Amino acid sequence: MESEISIAIVCLLGSFATFFSGFGLGTILLPVFSLYFPLELAVLATALVHFANNIFKMSLMSKHLDFSLFKQFGIPALIGAVLGASLLTWVGHAGIFYTSPIWEGKDISYLSFFIGVLMLIFVVFEWKSIRFPFSHSRYFLPLGGLLSGFFGGFSGHQGALRSAFLSKVTIDKQLFVATSVLISLCIDVSRISIYSSTTDWKQLNLTYLILGAISAFIGSILGKRYLNKVSYGFVKWMVAVFLSGMSVLILLGGI
Repeated sequence: MESEISIAIVCLLGSFATFFSGFGLGTILLPVFSLYFPLELAVLATALVHFANNIFKMSLMSKHLDFSLFKQFGIPALIGAVLGASLLTWVGHAGIFYTSPIWEGKDISYLSFFIGVLMLIFVVFEWKSIRFPFSHSRYFLPLGGLLSGFFGGFSGHQGALRSAFLSKVTIDKQLFVATSVLISLCIDVSRISIYSSTTDWKQLNLTYLILGAISAFIGSILGKRYLNKVSYGFVKWMVAVFLSGMSVLILLGGI
C-alpha cells in the first residue's frame, strides 16, 4: 500500500510542477519507478504514464497549438526519439559496467550508469537555466528537436533541452505549453513502440501504471488552473535535490 501511495503522490505533484517547467514528468517518474521495476522496465513504465498524461494535457491545451513551430521542432524530434530509443535497447543488453564499492558490491549495468549520469547532467542543465545563445533563432529549431528527441528516446530527458530551444522563440506561456506537449506526445509514441518490442509486458504492474496516470491527470488539471499563478523557484529546487539524490543511488547501486 505504501508503494501505491508514494507513486500517486509523486505522479500528482510531478505532473502539477512540470506542467509549466523545463523538468519533464518523465524525469521525475523514472527514478521513482526504478524503485519498483528493473531499470529497463522503469523506462517503459515512465513512458506509458508520460504518454497518457500528455494525451490528457493535449485535450486541455489543444487550442493553443502552433503547428508551424511543431513542424520545425517536432519532426526532427521524432527522428531523434527513434535513434535514442534504439540506442537504449542496445545499451540495455550491453551487460555489467562496474561493481559498486558499497551495497554488497552490486553490479552496475551500462544502462544504469548512463541513466544516472544523464540525470545528473540534466539537473545541472536545468538548475543553471542553460539557454543556448543561438536558441532564439528558428533556424536552429530542427537541431534542438533532434537533440531533445534523442535524449527523450534514450532516457526520457527531453524537457530541459526542449525548453532551452523553445523558451526564447515562444513568448506566450499557453503556446509554449501546448506545443511542447504535442512534441512530447509524438516522442512518446516513437519510443514506446521501440521499447515494447524488447520488453515483457507481463512484468509491468498495471495497478501502478493506472494509479500513476490518474494521479498525473489530476496534477495536470491543477497545473492548468494555476498556470499563470505559480512561482516555480522553490519547486525547481526541491526537484533538483530529489533527482540528484536518486541519480547518485542509481550510480552506486542503491536502486
